[in-house]
Amino acid sequence: MIIAIYGMGLIGGSIGRTIVKNTKHYVIACDIDPSSMLKAKMLGAYHEEIDDNNISRADLVIIAVNPYQTLNLLEELPAKLKRGAVITDTCGVKRTIVSKMEELKKIYPEVEFLGVHPMAGREFSGIAHSTTSLFEKAYFIITPVHTGIEALVKVKNLFKEIGCEGVVTASADYHDKVIAYTSQLAHIVSSSYVKSPMSKEHHGFSAGSFKDLTRVAKLNPNMWTQLFMSNKDYLLEEISQLIEHLSEYKEAISGENFQELERLLSEGVKRKEYADKLAKEKISE
Repeated sequence: MIIAIYGMGLIGGSIGRTIVKNTKHYVIACDIDPSSMLKAKMLGAYHEEIDDNNISRADLVIIAVNPYQTLNLLEELPAKLKRGAVITDTCGVKRTIVSKMEELKKIYPEVEFLGVHPMAGREFSGIAHSTTSLFEKAYFIITPVHTGIEALVKVKNLFKEIGCEGVVTASADYHDKVIAYTSQLAHIVSSSYVKSPMSKEHHGFSAGSFKDLTRVAKLNPNMWTQLFMSNKDYLLEEISQLIEHLSEYKEAISGENFQELERLLSEGVKRKEYADKLAKEKISE
């Protein structure tokens, strides 16, 4: 299978490197940054650069760039592809992407579209931080766009070949609603938390909790701005809920209400245990 990857950053580079290393597929790739392409070549992330000739023979196209660039590429690519080719992406928001895919499916019915979000990443960005182990035992979410069975199987098999363990099928709306909480809010909290004047004093006074909470503060500002703004309704809901919960803790502490504070903390323990229990049940299904 000829696989075209647009974007040789952390995700696209890791996908390319893993495919080249672990499969017999042929990878063609491109990136707007020449230095990223050079580094990707040195790391063995692709076999050949994309051109007008080889893109027309691609069986599967993976768009691994930021949300706005993804939308632009979705507009450009279908006309260049052969009948039966599959276009997918790795974007962390899905409503805008899937909406564009649905629009294009009506114009290019011979091309297959499928939204994908691999649940893997690091606090760093760029090809230099790519790795062939990034997707090991990771889940990936698919948001079908009237996608044919053959195309679904093709994409699922590929992501399993690069190490993904499980697949979750969801609507674009449900994906964005959940991701606002599980991913985007976590990045907002981390970025906010590290702005305390005391952050510079943490050495010698911090351990796992500080490291865990601040890890994703080292994000890509441009990409995450696009992700947040593309999902602002659900993200704002989560931020409002968090502020409400924080206010409850603040009120209990300022009022020296020991009983209420202990109740709030106990409630948090129960919520965490319940969430973990549900996750284990889903895994065992």
